[in-house]
Amino acid sequence: MNIFLIPYTAWRHLAVALFVGGATTLAWWLVLTWILVVGPVVHGTFLYWSQSFEGLAFLVAIAGSAAGASLLAEGSLRRRELRWRLGWTVLAAVVAGGFTTLFFFLTRNLSAWLPTVTHAHLLEDPSIVTLRYTIATWSSAGVASGLGAWVARKGQRFVSRTFGVGVDITGRPRATLWSERFTTLFHHVGAGASGGLLAACIWHAFGHYPALGGDLYTGAALGSLVWGFTHGLLAWPIPDDLYAGWIRVLSAERYGLRVPIDHEDGSPAERFVGHFPRGLDLYAPAEHGVSELHTSFVVDQDHNYRVRGLTIMPTTLKRLGEAVRLDYDPMRPAPLESDLKMGDRILMGSGDAVSEVEFILLPKEEM
Repeated sequence: MNIFLIPYTAWRHLAVALFVGGATTLAWWLVLTWILVVGPVVHGTFLYWSQSFEGLAFLVAIAGSAAGASLLAEGSLRRRELRWRLGWTVLAAVVAGGFTTLFFFLTRNLSAWLPTVTHAHLLEDPSIVTLRYTIATWSSAGVASGLGAWVARKGQRFVSRTFGVGVDITGRPRATLWSERFTTLFHHVGAGASGGLLAACIWHAFGHYPALGGDLYTGAALGSLVWGFTHGLLAWPIPDDLYAGWIRVLSAERYGLRVPIDHEDGSPAERFVGHFPRGLDLYAPAEHGVSELHTSFVVDQDHNYRVRGLTIMPTTLKRLGEAVRLDYDPMRPAPLESDLKMGDRILMGSGDAVSEVEFILLPKEEM
């Protein structure tokens, strides 16, 4: 995956989802190949899987690949060293596989704890593939995939913050509040559980209903894809800190010129636009409606962008269905400002003398 190929649009979140979905589908294919092709060859050896182990092997492979692929995607996008990417990927997969194994045996032995359940002995039969008796196994495996990714992410964050190793292009991570940590855990567990439940429904529908094919192999393949796609979509969407804000001139006299707003170290920054000959970040001609000090673009430590109007000359921010006047009012103690979104345009001047700039978000590696 290459951050250069993922523009800052709403569709960027599908990149990780498709990547993780492809990884889980590949894991399903490898497990199926082992069972159908390799299994008969190694029959009678210690490499042969019994039927009772096939369900566990399948869930461990899907949960581990979902967690590992999510960490691998993040490491690739953040340009971490290859050894760190692979190390945390393996850790996430191992933790997810361990939790899946634990939850598998807990749900399969549920009849020992609930002796009053009718037909509880069916929970221990590996040949039963009805969703009614396997929903707990699927959902718990989904939770395990989320826990595996969460544990690995917290581990790499702790190592980077404490020892300064494995630092990515966004710099050393800041300390997080307990509320943020709980929210991150909720996102991962919720993403994993949603993926597992949706995969179970797809597997059951396409595996049992003739109108949809009635093929358990097809159901397992589609379920694996949906599991990985959901996990990648919800657990770790591409964050904004991988992108940096830029000011791009749209006026004909300086068309295409652009300057970055962010500092390379991620500290707060402010860029000034005007026609004063020295000391400004972006020069625009006075004859095109720009004052000596006309506007400034600000970014804070939380990666929020704003624009400020610094002159009494007309200054307007325009976006789809919205326009904001930012002319400086001398009666106010501070200039007017507005939040910025991708594609916002700022018009400076009036009449025929108007200069126009655009706020855009580009991958941080272009700085």
